[in-house]
Amino acid sequence: MKQTIFIGLLLIALASCTSTTVQEEKQQNTVSVSGTGLVQAQPDMMILQVSFSHTAPTTKEAKRVLNQTMQQIVEIVKTEGIDEKHIKTTSLNYSVAYEWRGNRNVRVGQRASQSLAIQITDIQNKPERFSAVIDRITTIEKVEINNIAFDIENKTDLFRQSRELAFQKAQEKAEQYAKLSGLQLGKAISITENTNCDVAQTRSLGNLKMEAALFDSDAAVIPSGEQGVSLDVNVTFELE
Repeated sequence: MKQTIFIGLLLIALASCTSTTVQEEKQQNTVSVSGTGLVQAQPDMMILQVSFSHTAPTTKEAKRVLNQTMQQIVEIVKTEGIDEKHIKTTSLNYSVAYEWRGNRNVRVGQRASQSLAIQITDIQNKPERFSAVIDRITTIEKVEINNIAFDIENKTDLFRQSRELAFQKAQEKAEQYAKLSGLQLGKAISITENTNCDVAQTRSLGNLKMEAALFDSDAAVIPSGEQGVSLDVNVTFELE
């Protein structure tokens, strides 16, 4: 009797294993592809990197001159119609100043330095604004404009267009692979987006006091080129 029960249980177990194997789903056919969408447009804003450094016998004196100069710069920028929220400190440093004299470093005082990022918008409609700001700032002794970067203030539409273009390119690839495989392209089952850095067109001008002649003429032009925003997408499609 016990032997009969054991054999019966063994048969049930084998039947269960067989059923599981039969009911396993077929492996889904998929294709994974990538696409890149690059959209370019004319910059409509620029960012000036302005810096000033002063050395004095004491930190207090160096800081006083630094604050006076920074306030002068801010007032110039504001009188040209630039909102104060578009003026940002990017660095502020106080340090001991040395000079190389007679094959050795000699302490000459305390140095205070500060850098500002000044954002000038709507340069396509008001191109004279940045020339006016640069002309006035570069008249201040020891003030330098280290860099000018062109950018686009609102990139929302550009990223939307870039996203659509990237997906279209991925889909075109997938359709070709499906055709080569003798299958039909199904729906997208996963999408992964990778945002590339949106590179600004930048021109490094160093100390603009050395290049002031660039802005002496009303006809002077700083080419800004075009700026692009780029998106990469990885898409997995079903194949039917």
